[in-house]
Amino acid sequence: MGLTQLNVWLDAIFTTLYPVIVLALMGHFLGNILTGRAKRRFGKEWAWPHHDSHPPALPKFLHFTHVACMFVLGGTGLFIRFNPISRETMQWLHYVAMIIVTVNLVWRLWYAFASRQRDYREFAITKQDIVTAPKVILYYIFVKPSKPHLGKYNVMQKGTYTLFVPLLIIQAITGFMLWRLQFPIIDTSLQQVFAGLIGATGIWLVRTIHYIINWLFIILTTVHVYLSVTEDFPAFLDFFGLGMFDKRSAEKHHGDDHGHGHDDGHAHEPATAYASAEHA
Repeated sequence: MGLTQLNVWLDAIFTTLYPVIVLALMGHFLGNILTGRAKRRFGKEWAWPHHDSHPPALPKFLHFTHVACMFVLGGTGLFIRFNPISRETMQWLHYVAMIIVTVNLVWRLWYAFASRQRDYREFAITKQDIVTAPKVILYYIFVKPSKPHLGKYNVMQKGTYTLFVPLLIIQAITGFMLWRLQFPIIDTSLQQVFAGLIGATGIWLVRTIHYIINWLFIILTTVHVYLSVTEDFPAFLDFFGLGMFDKRSAEKHHGDDHGHGHDDGHAHEPATAYASAEHA
């Protein structure tokens, strides 16, 4: 199989796979409606997971900029791939977002492992996570009404976040190797430099890896946003600074203003039905 033919096959696979995944998510939301989960969550009960505290400002900011840039990178990356004419503006947007994501990654890793608020343990997959993983999967496919609550994130979330780190590192390295814009003083680009080192076939391999991971990020981000909205919409709102639209928080604040307390919104839901948080 020639290199060009393989590129065509990759285009066909991913442009077919992504609509299938979107349809699957639509089918999953239909399952939420048919099982009554959507009504309990978005209706009067507002039956979402309870959170004892709001996430700190810095990880919220880093998360917001990361997600925004991932949308920019995915969109501009596909434009560059499928529209080889007049794409310099898209390349600039792609490179700017790439630099922001790279800085974001370093900053977030520092926060997770070296800051006073280090939170890397929240993402560590434990033996208990592995044992309870089948129950989490059964919950998502509507076989079980609840999923185990072991910590801030469930095993699927931990696995996704852990997978993101090496993928981001590889994507950053291959992205810089494919940098096409000419540097004004030395009148060359990083891609030309690396092409001289690894040859045209090596650059093709780098571009292919970058393209595949781009699609993986598009798919993972789509699923992540869907689950964030459908599994813990208040946390999704809070992460984007829209906590005032959380009905439960608004009602609690209204009750406090009148000199009496208010329940946490879980009075009518099963004790374990929405125990685990799905943070955005």
